[in-house]
Amino acid sequence: MSAEISGDSRLTVAQRLSYLAFNLGRNLKPGKCTAQRLRFSAERLPRTPSTASPGRALTEAFLHSQLPKMLPPGKLRVLEIGCGSGSLTKLLTEFGYSGSYVGVDIVDRFDRAAQSSFRRDFVLADAHRFEPDGQFDLVISVSALEHIPEDRRLIDQLAGYVAPGGLQVHFVPSGWGLLTYLWHGYRQYTAVSLDERFDSQRTSIFSMGGAASFMLHFLFITVGEILLRLRLRQRLPRLYSRILDGCLRSDRLVPLCGTMYAVCQTTTSVSD
Repeated sequence: MSAEISGDSRLTVAQRLSYLAFNLGRNLKPGKCTAQRLRFSAERLPRTPSTASPGRALTEAFLHSQLPKMLPPGKLRVLEIGCGSGSLTKLLTEFGYSGSYVGVDIVDRFDRAAQSSFRRDFVLADAHRFEPDGQFDLVISVSALEHIPEDRRLIDQLAGYVAPGGLQVHFVPSGWGLLTYLWHGYRQYTAVSLDERFDSQRTSIFSMGGAASFMLHFLFITVGEILLRLRLRQRLPRLYSRILDGCLRSDRLVPLCGTMYAVCQTTTSVSD
C-alpha cells in the first residue's frame, strides 16, 4: 500500500488531490465485515451545543444513551487517547460516572481548571510510547485514531490496557467523512477496515448519522467554513442549533451517508 498522506499538514494542490484520490479509492474497496454492525440514531439529544458539528453532537448523544448500557454509571478508571482539553470528564460526570482519568495527547491543550467528579491527570506523550500504570475500565478516543500514523499498532497496544470486563470506545470518521472533512487526518474508516483492526468477535460497529446531518455538515462546515471561510455557526448559532436538532432527528428517516462510526470492543471478564 502507498504511504498515507497526512491531511493535517500543509498540503499543495497536488497533494490535496492525491489525498482525496487515495482515500476515495480505499474507502470504496469491497470486502466483508464479520463484526456486529448496528445503527445509532439520536432520537433526542441530551443537550445540543449551539455550534457543535453533527459528528460532535452524535458522539455526545451516543455516550449519553449507549455507554450506560455497556458500563453502568459509577466509579471508573478512564484513559482517553487524544484528549485535547479533557472535556470528556465533564460529560462523563453528567452521565453519572466518577473515578480517575488519564488523558494522553501530543499537544498540551489540557484544561487543568475544569471541574468534574474525576481525579484528572494529563500525560504529554506520543500514544505509542505511553506506559500506563495499571489497566482501565474504559479506553476511549474521539476523532483521534485517524490522526495517528500507525493506528493498527496502537490499537493492538490499547487492547492490553483494558481491565477484565472493561470496554474500548472509539469514534472515527466513516468513508463518507472524506466528503465532509476533506483533508483531515490520515484516513477514514469503513466497516471492513475497522473489522480488520479490532477483534470482530467482541466488537460492535455503530454507523452514526444520516443524509440530513451529512448535508448540514457539508453546507455549513465543508463549504461554508473550510472552503469559503465563513463563520456561519458563530454568526447564526440559534438557527444552526435548530437545524442541527432537526437534521439529527431526520437521520432516522434517511439513514444513509453516516459520517461517523462508534467502535465498541468488550474485554472478557475474569469469571469468563
